[in-house]
Amino acid sequence: MTRLSVEERREQFVRAAITVMSQEGLDRATTRRIAEVADAPQAALHYAFRDKNELLVAVVGAVTGEVERVLRESVDPDAGLEAAIRSASHAFWEHVVGDDGLQLMQYELSIHCRRTPGLEWLAEWQYHRYVMVAHDVFQAAVRADPNVGDIDVAALSRFIVAATDGLILQYEMHHDRALSAADVELVALAATMLARDGLPAVGRTRGRRTRRPAAVPTPQSEGVRAAGR
Repeated sequence: MTRLSVEERREQFVRAAITVMSQEGLDRATTRRIAEVADAPQAALHYAFRDKNELLVAVVGAVTGEVERVLRESVDPDAGLEAAIRSASHAFWEHVVGDDGLQLMQYELSIHCRRTPGLEWLAEWQYHRYVMVAHDVFQAAVRADPNVGDIDVAALSRFIVAATDGLILQYEMHHDRALSAADVELVALAATMLARDGLPAVGRTRGRRTRRPAAVPTPQSEGVRAAGR
């Protein structure tokens, strides 16, 4: 058997955990089953991670990191804000329909973390990271777009993330790709109109118009705190 470093083992088990959770559901994702899919000894999993919760933290970090990659690679800030909204919306939607199980897994994980004492922060972090990434790519587009005035980028980002989240839930119910694609276009159009015409006063966040959303604990910082390091 090839000897792997601890970091390589961790990556191996994270990939296996994502596969199991996406294809079979969170309930079936036992450490035994994850080790089977990873084709590795179960003892090696317990060596790489203190417990299953630490593995879940790594899984959430991996799946949100992939969403971040998709959004950042899809947007050319120099093309302007409207192009950024459309590019990000459509690229992310291709990511959604590309792996149905992965989306269900993320909802299962969010609910599990929200209901598990000590993991509530992870559900918040997961959603907050989506908003921060959207904010970053749209803010970069605003800076490069001479046609955009002073808009509340944080509110715009929250609107797009929330609307897209609703579309994902709808898609998981009806699995009508054409209908969802049309709805994604509507969300992009609505967001573009808001950006062009200015967000209503209700969207203002006490003067924090283009300020990046405040940070929440990261998986790394929480893992260190939990371990008492």
